[in-house]
Amino acid sequence: MKILTSTLLAVALMITGLAQAEFEPEPVGVTETLPSEYPDHWVMIHDFSFFHMMEGEVLVVDPLAEDIAGQYRGMMPASFTAAYRYGNVRNEHYVMETYYSRGSRGGERTDMVTIWDPASLEVSAEIIIPSKRITGMPKLIAASLIGADQKFVGVYNFAPGQSVSIVDLENRKFVGEVATSGCGFVIPNGNRSFTSICQNGSFLTSHLDDDGELKDTTRSDVLFDAENDPIFEGAAFAHDGIAHFPKFSGEILPLDVSGEEIKGLETWWLTAEGERNWRPGGINVATVDSTGTGYFLMNPEGGEGTHKDGGAEVWAYDLGAGKRTGRVELATWGLSIGTTGTGDNRLLIVTNADLGIDVYRLPGGEHVQTMSAGQTPFMAHGTH
Repeated sequence: MKILTSTLLAVALMITGLAQAEFEPEPVGVTETLPSEYPDHWVMIHDFSFFHMMEGEVLVVDPLAEDIAGQYRGMMPASFTAAYRYGNVRNEHYVMETYYSRGSRGGERTDMVTIWDPASLEVSAEIIIPSKRITGMPKLIAASLIGADQKFVGVYNFAPGQSVSIVDLENRKFVGEVATSGCGFVIPNGNRSFTSICQNGSFLTSHLDDDGELKDTTRSDVLFDAENDPIFEGAAFAHDGIAHFPKFSGEILPLDVSGEEIKGLETWWLTAEGERNWRPGGINVATVDSTGTGYFLMNPEGGEGTHKDGGAEVWAYDLGAGKRTGRVELATWGLSIGTTGTGDNRLLIVTNADLGIDVYRLPGGEHVQTMSAGQTPFMAHGTH
């Protein structure tokens, strides 16, 4: 028995020695930083964490890196189906989020705009806003930067009254709340205005002064049939100030949002007459790359009720001409699309049906790789 005990002790000491030799403890107290200006192809992947919504996050990702260690560059918390925007004027991350004093057990609710430094990924400021921002399915226009100077951000509220909270990002303060009764979301237009989509197919434009206070509002004519021919809330925003809103049917409603007053333009179709089985579908179905080319996620079996189903291909368009210029056959069924990069680093980022991230090179559409980035990574945001 003594021999056996001694043998076991010797083996244990040997294993312990090997472990100490092979597994050196990591140094503590080391703080890493990212470049203050990200490489143009990096992308922010918004994981809404539907299985534990209080722990949502925005991941900073290098989609061209070959392994997870290289792909994952950093992370910012984004609590409870947050909204996210990157501001290239001040080079800041903006997260519109919600916290409860007792965490998952509720308690007092606090909504805020959290401002993050891109290099350190530390909080630069927290701006408290009314506790009524929308916390539904992800929408890119749930919050938008307003004006070429990006002085303001508008945050859409639904409680169930509809309004937009205006935050002054330059002076780090909440300005006020603009009522948008019967109209939802925040589409920036002009320099000091934003537009909301109304339930009757018209658009309500709210005009702000230089302090962010409401001056007046104007309403467009009815521009689409909200009951029989509705639009997706997300548009492909062209560089010439035209927002191309896809309809469920596959027709495009272009809106000129370059000025303080919006203008409805002539509609056009994504599909030829013999292709009307192809329809847009998914969570975010439209995007524009740094060249101004528009992309739409398309379902070959489109029809009534398929607008959330996703698609098998992404179609590219010259938006000014309303002409298709290419098709990308997806490796896996897509649910949401985004773009990032400039020049030879232009990339199409697709959340697939397996909740992985597929990366494709543009303009050719070659599949680069599939990444794992969060549990429900529905939105991709570039810095261009």
